[in-house]
Amino acid sequence: MASRVKDWALRRWPSLLSAALFLLAYPPFNFWPLIFVAVVPILHQLTAADSKQAWKIGYLFGFALFLGQMYWLFELANHWLENPFLAFIPFVITALLGGLFFGWVARLIRHCYLRNWLIAVPLAWAGVEVARSYIPVLALPWGLAATPLHHFPLLIQSAHFGTIYLVSGFVVLVNVLVASLIISTERVKVRSLVVALAAIGILSIFQYKSSPASDKFPITVGQGGVDMAFGNPKTKSASIGRNVNQIAAEAKANGSKLLVLPEGIGDDYHTPPQPPFRLDPSMPMLFGGQRGKGPIFQTAFGFDGQWHFADKTRLVIFGEFVPGREAFPFIADTFKLPGGDLSASQIGVKAVEVARIKTGPMLCFEGLFPEVSYQQARNGAKLIAVMCIDDWYMGTPAPDQLTAAAYFRAVEVGLPLVRSASLGTTLALDSHGNTLGQLPLGKPAGLRVNLDLPRESTIFPLLPVFPVATLLFALVLPWLPRRKAESA
Repeated sequence: MASRVKDWALRRWPSLLSAALFLLAYPPFNFWPLIFVAVVPILHQLTAADSKQAWKIGYLFGFALFLGQMYWLFELANHWLENPFLAFIPFVITALLGGLFFGWVARLIRHCYLRNWLIAVPLAWAGVEVARSYIPVLALPWGLAATPLHHFPLLIQSAHFGTIYLVSGFVVLVNVLVASLIISTERVKVRSLVVALAAIGILSIFQYKSSPASDKFPITVGQGGVDMAFGNPKTKSASIGRNVNQIAAEAKANGSKLLVLPEGIGDDYHTPPQPPFRLDPSMPMLFGGQRGKGPIFQTAFGFDGQWHFADKTRLVIFGEFVPGREAFPFIADTFKLPGGDLSASQIGVKAVEVARIKTGPMLCFEGLFPEVSYQQARNGAKLIAVMCIDDWYMGTPAPDQLTAAAYFRAVEVGLPLVRSASLGTTLALDSHGNTLGQLPLGKPAGLRVNLDLPRESTIFPLLPVFPVATLLFALVLPWLPRRKAESA
């Protein structure tokens, strides 16, 4: 019996060690340098694994990783349901599904090793990240390898040329180099890895030093300081009105040309909305709410004497819509899911022009998706505004990862970005992902900053090429031919 346990541990420890290193690199621990060696244990093990073993190695890694990454889901569900047993079910299901993607990526890494294509390992990893970020219905770009680097703008500038997935590829590339130097038989093959790292480094420095022509734009980013998720519904509206009126008055006094407020403060379903705070045409606003009664949209509203709106395009499964609600009504009843589904925008991603400036709104969960900010930049937006309700997840690492995504969105499209939350992180970033200002958590306040709005488009025209190419590579890699020498 003891020998069986020892044998199991010897076969499983690399997967579990890699998962532990990954988790330590993310919030709340933030030992970010570990991300550059976190993949090494499973890479080392995969060099000698067959197809079935590779799947098991990757699946165990992914399952353990998602158990740690998605623990906030258990906390949220338990708070919502007040039933730990029911809360445990979606948490474990998410981890079980997450493991599938990493079983896949481990199989792809094995194919790369069989072909002696070390340089292809980061491409395969990035391709699977893209796949799990955009798979229909279950799309969840969470726990990406690049995420722990968000506080270090110079390290993430390559996102401008290939989105966050290129930065993930860079992270895995370093892991592959480290693993190759450890495995003596692989040392002769690292030249291509070093060249690729040097190329990414040069691109990053080039982008970080760029400074396009711009105009100053004074803006206030508001933080409501009211629990929009679990607060007292009888006092919430009055508190929102009081706090926003004070923030708006200060913004007007300090010369701000736009006030950006969180999602959810205009949830009265009217069009135009009737929010619980004063509307002043001389103090233009952008805030989030809902509109319509059937269909219902989550919407960004702009007001500068006239109304403008843009509906949310990316919806959260179970939180905002329930697939198969009619066929399985007991699921919605058992888990106390919302009574009506929201609808995605019927016209796609849309910018709004408020205070004579085109702004690209992104509502909460949309902030995780590079293609939304890319489309906003294509629409002519000079500023990205992420409006959130982090209140559902406070006390867990989830708000930190949602905030981390904002840094990548700014760098990807080369635009300044503001993030407005009620209890969560409210901040302003420049186009290189540098923090211009940040408010203390949970307090009603306004953050006044001068943003540099570019006069011309700064978006890299081939930005989508890397994620699309890596996804295709991940899909076709197992069928790519090998040379005879590689097959032997």
